[in-house]
Amino acid sequence: MMQLAGPSSPRSQLTHGVFNGCISPLVLWESSKFVKLVREYNNGEVHDRFKQILKDYLIQQSKSDVGGIASRIEQLVEDHSELRQGFKSLQLMVKTNNLMKKIEGRLAINDLKRFFEIIKGFRTRQTSMVKVVEEVAVLFADHTDLFAEFCEFLPDSFNLSE
Repeated sequence: MMQLAGPSSPRSQLTHGVFNGCISPLVLWESSKFVKLVREYNNGEVHDRFKQILKDYLIQQSKSDVGGIASRIEQLVEDHSELRQGFKSLQLMVKTNNLMKKIEGRLAINDLKRFFEIIKGFRTRQTSMVKVVEEVAVLFADHTDLFAEFCEFLPDSFNLSE
């Protein structure tokens, strides 16, 4: 289960990734998918409540309560597994987007290319997850905060202490 508190939580990332000017095309696409999912969901009450949450956000003088909006959406979808999964996907996309911006902003171009090669090796099943973590740890040796954030995306079953 994902924690929803603290600076690197999905809710915090949603605050800083989607609504504060950091909208990547992938995040925008994932947001649109979630809105469409809610619109087409076979429950008029959920759709109406979702629209009201968005209206409440839009009429605020200060758009600073995004965490409160995210919390209301989480409450709205908690009993609807398909919507809950869609919202988690959106949150994850935002968190990934933020990490990639940090990596791109801090690594030298050759290190950035190497990072993408490492990830590509895993995606094409040429590199094991253990090897990926080892190689990323070396690559991020001077960026322990990036490595820690990267590790947040590892499956819960993956044990870093082994």
